[in-house]
Amino acid sequence: MMRMEYLRFSSENGEIFVRRDRADIIRYVEGVIFDCDGVLIDVRDSYNRAISKSVSYIFECITGRDLPENWISNEIIHLFRRTGGFNNDWDTVYGILMFMLSHLPKESRKRIYEGITAKNEGSPFRRLMAVKEYMSKEPCILDDALIEEMIKRLREFTGLLDSSGRRSVDENLLRIYGRSQDFRKFYTLLREFLHGEENVGKSIIATVFEEFFCGASLFRKVYGISPQFNNGSGLIDNGRLIIKPETLDSLILLLGRRNLGIASGSRREPAEYILNGLIEKFNSEALIFLDDVEEAERSFRRCLRKPHPFSLLRASEGLEGSRMIYVGDSVEDVLMAREASRRNGKFIFAGVYRYTAVEEDALRAFLEHKCDMILPTVNELPLILEELRRMMS
Repeated sequence: MMRMEYLRFSSENGEIFVRRDRADIIRYVEGVIFDCDGVLIDVRDSYNRAISKSVSYIFECITGRDLPENWISNEIIHLFRRTGGFNNDWDTVYGILMFMLSHLPKESRKRIYEGITAKNEGSPFRRLMAVKEYMSKEPCILDDALIEEMIKRLREFTGLLDSSGRRSVDENLLRIYGRSQDFRKFYTLLREFLHGEENVGKSIIATVFEEFFCGASLFRKVYGISPQFNNGSGLIDNGRLIIKPETLDSLILLLGRRNLGIASGSRREPAEYILNGLIEKFNSEALIFLDDVEEAERSFRRCLRKPHPFSLLRASEGLEGSRMIYVGDSVEDVLMAREASRRNGKFIFAGVYRYTAVEEDALRAFLEHKCDMILPTVNELPLILEELRRMMS
C-alpha cells in the first residue's frame, strides 16, 4: 500500500496515518485495548537493558570472556522483535545467546561442552556458577574482532527468523552448523542447559532475566523464591510512562464509558508497578497479562502467547461493543490483531512507533503491513478519533 492511500495528519510527536478505506469504520470504535510495553510504558531502558544485561552476564559465565552490554544494542533487539516471534524477552535472550555460542570456534564449543557436562544439576544459580568456575580456569580466547564479526552476523541472522520465534532460531542454526554430529550434541546440551524448562527457578535464562529486571524485592514477591543473581534494585525502575492520564480520561469521555483494556505479553505485577494508579482507569474485566495466558496454556495444553490472539480475544470479552482498536508496537501485534479480526471481525489495529528502538524501521514495517492506523504514540489516539468524527459527520 502506497502512502497516498492514507490520510495523513501532523502532530508534535510525528506523523499520523489513517487508511482512507478504514476511516469510516475507525470513527465508530467502541473500545480500546492496549499492549503494554512500548505502548503504555517506555521499556527501552528497562526490558531492553534486561535483555542485554542477561546476555552479557550469561555469555561471560559460559565463556570466561566479558561482553559489554552495549554490544547488544536496541537495534539488535528490535531486529528480533520485528520478525513477529519474539514478544517474550526470554526468547530474545535465547536467540542471541544460542547464535553467539554456536558461532564460537570449535575448540571453545568443546570446552564449554565439557564445562556443562561436568556438573549440570541443581538450581539455575548452582549450574551457571559451576560452569563459570570451570571456564575461569581456561577461558575461551575471543578477541574483539571475533566478537564484532559475531555481532555483525547476528544482525544478518535475524533476517532468517520468523513468527515461530525460538523454533526458527533452532531450525536455522541447525541448518547452518548442524552437519557435524559434535555440533548437534553441543547444541542440544546447550539448549537444555540454558532454557530446557521455561520457568523461573528452573531455566537459567528466565531466572537471570527476571532477577535483573525485577530486582530482589519484586522478584521475591512475584515468584516466591529468593534471588541469587541480583540482590539489588531492578531495571524495572528505569521504565517510564508513555500514556498520560489525560489521554485515558479523553478516551473514557469519547467512548462514553470505561471501555479500556490491556492485552499484554508482560506480567501483571511489573506492569501494575509502573502504571501505578493509572491501572484503575482500565476495565478490570479486560486486563489480560502473561500470567493469565500461562494459566490458560496449562488448561488447554498448547501455546497461546502472541501472536496467538488468545489475550486479545479474552480481553475483548470484558468490554462492550462490536468494534475495538488494538494498539501495539510490533509486527507480532499486527499478526495477532489480524488473526483475532479474522475470527470475529471486531478489531482495528493501530501501530505506534515513537518508542520503538528504530522509529523509521517500525513506521516502515507498519506501512508495509497496511495497518489501519499508525501513530507516533498512544497519546494521539483521542485527538485523531475526534478529528475523524468531525471530518466524517
